[in-house]
Amino acid sequence: MNSDRLNFCNQNLQNRSFTGLQLNDANFSGADLRGCDFRHAQLQRVNFVKAKFGQSPRVFISLLITALIVGLIVFTAISEMGFGVLGNTPELPAWNYTQALVISLLISGISASFRRVFPAQPILEKIITILSGIASAALMGFYYGGIFYNKNPQAAVISALIASMITAILCLTFQNGWIRVIIAVAGFICNYSLAFLISSVAFAYLSIQHYIIGGFWGILTLILLALTMRSLKLVIQEITKTGITNFRGANLEDAKFDAEFKLNKVYFTGVIL
Repeated sequence: MNSDRLNFCNQNLQNRSFTGLQLNDANFSGADLRGCDFRHAQLQRVNFVKAKFGQSPRVFISLLITALIVGLIVFTAISEMGFGVLGNTPELPAWNYTQALVISLLISGISASFRRVFPAQPILEKIITILSGIASAALMGFYYGGIFYNKNPQAAVISALIASMITAILCLTFQNGWIRVIIAVAGFICNYSLAFLISSVAFAYLSIQHYIIGGFWGILTLILLALTMRSLKLVIQEITKTGITNFRGANLEDAKFDAEFKLNKVYFTGVIL
């Protein structure tokens, strides 16, 4: 590249890909680099003074809309199933359905809450993400598949299995933030729904003055509410961090940044400084 092609001063370059390019001595001063991908690029002596980093407005709005749509779809299904199992007891034929719902909510919600607990173990984090996604997808497949086939239980189970397999494949194939946002939102809704179900058990025992058992379920409700708030925090992080300027694996020897440069607006994993 000649010097003219390396001059990007004050240009709007939002969401452009510079992956693996040779950009030594380039001038990005004052450029809008929000959402740009510089992974494994050669950026020695590059001028980034006054450049804008972070997430582009277009990506943020798209992720926010996606989160709202997913939240509505998941909340509709989970709330319908949750209210449907209230009052079920082990003596009733629907008890197995209640157990399956609680276990799925538990796997999805708890996994969503603990996704970022092991940042140094990407493989473990990926497994936890897949588990959360599979559990949420199974619930969605069961509910919407059952509705489509006139509440046929066999068809609902088959739909749950198909949705789980598709989600597992998507999680293994795509590593982008859109999948993580969808799974995080679904996990948050599952956490909240499980806390609601457990709280109903606590209130039921407390109303008949079984204070010890009711207190146990009440404490469990508080724990689940804490995990719900944590999963909500992770949803916000996924929405605001997905698509930010990425320097992962880039060579930034002698690159110039100004004093206002903020590390939380870029991915800096594995860079050469």
